[in-house]
Amino acid sequence: MTTQNETGQTDPGIGSNGGSVSPPPAPPTGPTLDEVIADRDRWKALSRQNETNYNSTRTELQQLQEAQQAAIEAAKNEARSSTLGEVSQELVTAELRLQAASAGAELPDLQFLDLNRFKGDDARPNADAVKAFIESLPKGQSGSEFPQLAGAGHNREGGSEFKSFDPNELADFIAGKSFL
Repeated sequence: MTTQNETGQTDPGIGSNGGSVSPPPAPPTGPTLDEVIADRDRWKALSRQNETNYNSTRTELQQLQEAQQAAIEAAKNEARSSTLGEVSQELVTAELRLQAASAGAELPDLQFLDLNRFKGDDARPNADAVKAFIESLPKGQSGSEFPQLAGAGHNREGGSEFKSFDPNELADFIAGKSFL
């Protein structure tokens, strides 16, 4: 039971036997050696299981990353070959015109040529095939299409011996090839 002290508060430790305090409860007993060993073995087994799970997950992640990289490379290669397939005709045409212009050859109408002959394995222009074709073409005419006329127009630098077109001088020149 409890009693009241001078201040009017109750003291919980004092019983009905006149002031003796009850003994504190006994401390809990610790685990035995067998329990500690069993607990240690259980944690070791869990740790090994977690390590095994981690290693298998890491291996699976690496395999997925490698597969993803391979898929990315395959997509890049497919996009590259698709793009080259779309523009390869224009690339071959440009290469033909460039080499023909530098060699001075005249190209036939390109719609009659099989432009696939001039592509390499990677769909890019095959420079050797283009060069061989350009070398087989006849060379264009050197010079311009119109002959140069000496003394015609404003360019009077021909082989003439006189500087004027006076009719008297021209008549004398034509008649005797000399001036009067």
